[in-house]
Amino acid sequence: MLFSIGRALRSAGSKVIYFAGYRHMADRYRVDDIEAASDVVVWCSDEPPGFPPRRPQDRAFVGNIVQAMQAYASGALGAPPIALGAADRIIAIGSDRMMAAVAAARHGVLRPYLKRDHVAIGSINSPMQCMMKEICAQCLQPQRDPVTGKISYVFSCFNQDQNLDAVVFEGLEARLAQNGVQEELTAQWVTRCRDMIGAAV
Repeated sequence: MLFSIGRALRSAGSKVIYFAGYRHMADRYRVDDIEAASDVVVWCSDEPPGFPPRRPQDRAFVGNIVQAMQAYASGALGAPPIALGAADRIIAIGSDRMMAAVAAARHGVLRPYLKRDHVAIGSINSPMQCMMKEICAQCLQPQRDPVTGKISYVFSCFNQDQNLDAVVFEGLEARLAQNGVQEELTAQWVTRCRDMIGAAV
């Protein structure tokens, strides 16, 4: 999704800073597509030594996304080719914990580096991509109005891109875990079948 968003923004004349985060060095793929979708990439890895950038404007960081954003904005990674403070929009796509961390950091450690009126969007995951549009309610997501505190509910399958400040991340975490038992049983069944096939051979 980020590839198409980045390419569309660039074709419309926008500049794109892409923070690409990975837990392990072996997790990175489609590097060419990421570079094509962005003007600057900050390659983040929890695992050292990190990724050596292939382009002169790109940066590398060992640590998480929020730490990388702070390091980039502060100049700790060298002079930023595009200032983080120039960003009008932040789009967070990833795990619920990562998006929650970005949402909180915008009002904390990242606040001095961001425009006050920037727009922040989270691409909220659904437990299944049913494409039935507001039928089964497995993807129901609570939202809290950041001004009034009023709680409302939306179907994430129909409205995946949501105001990051309105997302109730505790609700998202609980919802994403609702199929945990079935997923664990499926994983065990696949392992058993694989072992049986190996034994038969």
